[in-house]
Amino acid sequence: MADKEFSYGFGFKDIPKLLVIILGVSIICLFFPSKKAIDHQYGIGQKWEYDNVYTESPFTAVIQIQQDSIIESTVNYQAGSLVVAKGQFITNALNQTLDQFLPTTMDNSSILSGGWIYFIGHFILTMLIIGALVLYAYKYFPQSCQSVRGVVFLIIWPVIYSIIVYFVSNSQGLNVYLIPFCITPIVVLNFYNGRLALVIHIVVILIASFLIELGYEFIFLQILAGIVTVLVMTETRFWNKFFVAILVILCTYLLAYLGLAIINSGTIIPDESQVFIWLCINALLLLLAYPFIPMLEKIFGFTSTITLAELADMNKPLLKDLSIKAPGTLQHSLQVANLSEAAAKEIGADSLLVKTAALYHDIGKTKQPEYFIENSMGSNPHEKITNFESARIIIDHVIEGEKMAKNANLPKLLIDFITTHHGTTRVEYFYRTQLKEEPGRQFDESLFRYPGPKPKTKEQTILMLADSIEAASKSLKNPTGQDIDQLIDKIIDLKLANEQLIESELSFQELEKCKTVFSSLLRSIYHIRIEYPREQTNKKNSEEE
Repeated sequence: MADKEFSYGFGFKDIPKLLVIILGVSIICLFFPSKKAIDHQYGIGQKWEYDNVYTESPFTAVIQIQQDSIIESTVNYQAGSLVVAKGQFITNALNQTLDQFLPTTMDNSSILSGGWIYFIGHFILTMLIIGALVLYAYKYFPQSCQSVRGVVFLIIWPVIYSIIVYFVSNSQGLNVYLIPFCITPIVVLNFYNGRLALVIHIVVILIASFLIELGYEFIFLQILAGIVTVLVMTETRFWNKFFVAILVILCTYLLAYLGLAIINSGTIIPDESQVFIWLCINALLLLLAYPFIPMLEKIFGFTSTITLAELADMNKPLLKDLSIKAPGTLQHSLQVANLSEAAAKEIGADSLLVKTAALYHDIGKTKQPEYFIENSMGSNPHEKITNFESARIIIDHVIEGEKMAKNANLPKLLIDFITTHHGTTRVEYFYRTQLKEEPGRQFDESLFRYPGPKPKTKEQTILMLADSIEAASKSLKNPTGQDIDQLIDKIIDLKLANEQLIESELSFQELEKCKTVFSSLLRSIYHIRIEYPREQTNKKNSEEE
């Protein structure tokens, strides 16, 4: 919980990550148009010798017809409309249209065909955008940049969408508005929070805007849709919420485009009404996000909310085994899960993660369940062994739990909770008993200390506190509200004094909120009644009388 000064450090181990960034930027730049004007040769009565020409944005041509007087007429072209086909004879009207239209067109061929100078220019701009994304993730989500795979996950989104945008924009009959850009925040939200999801989405849109000539309307529409996605896409593991979120995204697209179209055309029925159809297809394609989540989860080693929800099923083998061999431990784990989930929700941490982790944190106790008091059947097996052996058995539940979790292929994210939920604390009871029974004997204190490590994330810290507080609360007999508050303060003060929270991301303000939640839930568990000051005063007065 100590304040740590952040710095953008770069070492030898980060070179592979830098190479990944450079490779990704280079791939993106290969798909940029060269931005070099095309020099067409044509004339009235000649055939158009080049490829078909389409509009990328709405275009209006002014045609002058010479009769008794000059008469002007206009021809409106919608985005994606055919202007001239290969082999078509050029009439006077078409010649005038081409004269007005072609100066606005650029060569959409690969950037390398326009020379390396264009590649270098786009490389600089793209590197700035991607670099800003990586630095943002490194500062606010350091876990996302700890490995090369994490950096690849950040870079892969702009790379993939650059390829898709290039081929869609250069394909006849397709429109870039059908591309489901909002898949990016939907998927990222399952592994990180909304801030990183939105930043990645904005980077994708900025790079896509380089590839196509749709102006600010495209950027505005897509960024707005991304913001709405982050706001409404809360639970992809529930189909009903997932469909409702997609419907909200679709409505955002349609209403925003309608507003833009009215501004541009001045009419309720815009000229490009077919774009609404492309946007509907866009919304349908967002359903692809669902199968992408488990696929990317396996590739990059993430743990999605869908997987966490599945692992929380009490019919999972490890939990089923826990319920049979150590039913007391299971009840303890369920109570810890409730405390942890409520505290995580209060401070905005990952409540599903800490709830699932709480269910598995004590699975190692199934190896020797009778040595743990919640599974005691009356006799105390610790009376037959030394304090050193008792401490080893107690500590081993962490070590054995880690082994069992790995054998069951639990995500590393959950295994870290098993190893950190006691930090490096001592098995205090047996340590003090040993000192009392043999005060003159020298021994290694580490024999009574858990191997750690100490909790780092907010969720790991919450689980450590909830586990200790729930276990200690069992010693209270008919507690009052004040007894519970004192117990919580004592446990937390002890963790702070032993420097168990020194590496934690949890702030002291968040810690106070967690204490309030723990107190409230424990009071409800022990059915603590509210003490009314007026009743106490009346009672005191009656006694004096």
